[in-house]
Amino acid sequence: MEYKATHIVVRVSPQDKKLLREVCRKRGEDLSDFVRRAVRKELARLSYFDEETKKALGLNGGETKNG
Repeated sequence: MEYKATHIVVRVSPQDKKLLREVCRKRGEDLSDFVRRAVRKELARLSYFDEETKKALGLNGGETKNG
């Protein structure tokens, strides 16, 4: 699927920024990739994606809107 990326600006505390960078460094992962995955996982948890996508994101069927 081809798409055009858009930008979203998000404000976080200096402590959260430091922690995010450290986690990404340890994982060898780009910060943008980490944030994209986190957003997709939350959308999946809220049932905005099908079961196959949820599984691909590492969510089991029991994680729903009500937690």
